Amino acid sequence: MTIDDLDVTIDHDPLIEQIHNELDHYFHHTLHTFSIPIKFTYGTPFQHEVWQAMQKIPFGKTLCYQDIANEIHRPKALRAVGQACKRNPIGIMVPCHRVIGKDGSMTGYSGKAYVDLKRQLLDHEMGLSRESFIKKI
Repeated sequence: MTIDDLDVTIDHDPLIEQIHNELDHYFHHTLHTFSIPIKFTYGTPFQHEVWQAMQKIPFGKTLCYQDIANEIHRPKALRAVGQACKRNPIGIMVPCHRVIGKDGSMTGYSGKAYVDLKRQLLDHEMGLSRESFIKKI
């Protein structure tokens, strides 16, 4: 069964089409910076600061939680930065996967499946194939 098999009508929405298009280009390595305007209506002002700081991390690069805390001028707020990452409502466009532990570890996600996803997204951005990811495990 595909979406075409369903008896539904989907209204044309330019924003949804743009999101779909940009994600498609992201996963095909032809887009490194999203242009979708994001207005945070969820979360606290602190979380908004963290999410805005994460949006500045370049494609294929990482920062640690301390770097984000320093960026928002709250150097002691490491745990709060981690909690903001955990509550991030739009993961790839607000790239919490680019925030790692100070020692390079994949931290900050709950559960092995999410840590694996974080590693896969970083591998994707660094140009590593799924095969090279599997060989690392």
